[in-house]
Amino acid sequence: MPDKKGTYEMADQIPEISPVLKQGASRRNIDAARNAVAVALFNGWTLLGTYNGSDTRSLWRCELKGCGQQVEKFYSHIRGRKDKEGNWKPSPRHKGCLPSAKREAALKEWRERK
Repeated sequence: MPDKKGTYEMADQIPEISPVLKQGASRRNIDAARNAVAVALFNGWTLLGTYNGSDTRSLWRCELKGCGQQVEKFYSHIRGRKDKEGNWKPSPRHKGCLPSAKREAALKEWRERK
């Protein structure tokens, strides 16, 4: 769960980072990639393959029960947003995902399994 600043506990493992990002990657870059994967997991996405950075699409799998689709998305399209009250809300899913009425419960179930 994110704190008030939107900070997540980082993923335990360093994700596979694209060769382009590895060249000259600083500790900050690696930590940002780890945080991105942790945020994605929190929001019901699993990285498949390499993390290509926030401004390049990576391959993700939707982990909501009954979905499982693999989609290429920008990290910014899965990380979530703050609502008007400052609470973090997940981003909209993808075409063919669960109906919106079922997504919140499916995401809650996913988070409880993790």
